[in-house]
Amino acid sequence: MIKDRIIKFFRCLFNTPSPIPVEAQIEITNKCNFSCNMCPRENMNVPLTNMDFGLFKEVVRKLSTPPPITPLQGGDAEGVRDFILTGWGEPLLHPDFFEMVDFIKSTNNSARIRFTTNGSLLDRDFRNRILESNINQVSISMDGLDSSNHIDGHVESGSIIENVTALAAERNSNKIPQIVFQSTMHCNNLKGLKNLIEFGGRIGIDRINLVRLDVRNNKGLKRPSMDEEQHIYRELQNIAENFNIPISFINKQGILLQMAGHFDRLCLRTIDHIYVNVNGDVTPCCNLREMKMGSLTKGDIKEIWNNKMFRNFRAYQLRVCRGCDALKRRHHH
Repeated sequence: MIKDRIIKFFRCLFNTPSPIPVEAQIEITNKCNFSCNMCPRENMNVPLTNMDFGLFKEVVRKLSTPPPITPLQGGDAEGVRDFILTGWGEPLLHPDFFEMVDFIKSTNNSARIRFTTNGSLLDRDFRNRILESNINQVSISMDGLDSSNHIDGHVESGSIIENVTALAAERNSNKIPQIVFQSTMHCNNLKGLKNLIEFGGRIGIDRINLVRLDVRNNKGLKRPSMDEEQHIYRELQNIAENFNIPISFINKQGILLQMAGHFDRLCLRTIDHIYVNVNGDVTPCCNLREMKMGSLTKGDIKEIWNNKMFRNFRAYQLRVCRGCDALKRRHHH
């Protein structure tokens, strides 16, 4: 993992994309059983549908068997290394979810698989299937434990708390899959986030990722200022240290991370990442799902990753992604 970070740092520093993507996020479904005010899905006109399982298999084959590249280039003959089975919906709603996980492993044995869930469907049956599968990490979107305070994100419920507690307790001694809380910062959820960290510490989760709220698609949303974000992070870091839980906030950037991002002129994700929508189209990220660079039903990933459209995107990325500050240090709007 440290080696991967070092390789990515130098790729970003010298603005040199990986020979093929290291990480692929696949939009297996955009259906969701939640309707969160902060989610831009409806404003983005995302189709509320599932990816066909046959198409999924074709996509995974194309991502797993590109022309071999040398280890020094940061890849191997097995292609994409990290698979994220999450679109703009709840992955566990896809009827073939676990068959998809099995297919990735049967096609690419060294692949790492993770997904993000709202936790509402993690009943005993789903937990057992997760624990019996090859899933490496489960990220759970929880934006705080404070029922007295309304927020625009994922609100907890008794059943979700029970589900997450059980999943953590039922893991084996190797603590696989990893359990990560993914929490969005809101103006009024500091207390809830403190409670969430204490809850995570008690049940033994592995990490907490803090996420900056994206307000571009909903002008009614208000997010913390940069100073408020830093204050929230410091408060939560103190609590997380008491429970020995790593906590990360990508927008808090030291000089090395700022250099890697060329001081907010380069996205830290797109150097080695792709997003594949429900139709099998390759796009730069989930926020640019309509910027189609090619289709995995027609071409291979190395050809798409290095084609003229992708090269133009990288050359003019600052212009294309001007409004996005999801992974930047400063607020851009």
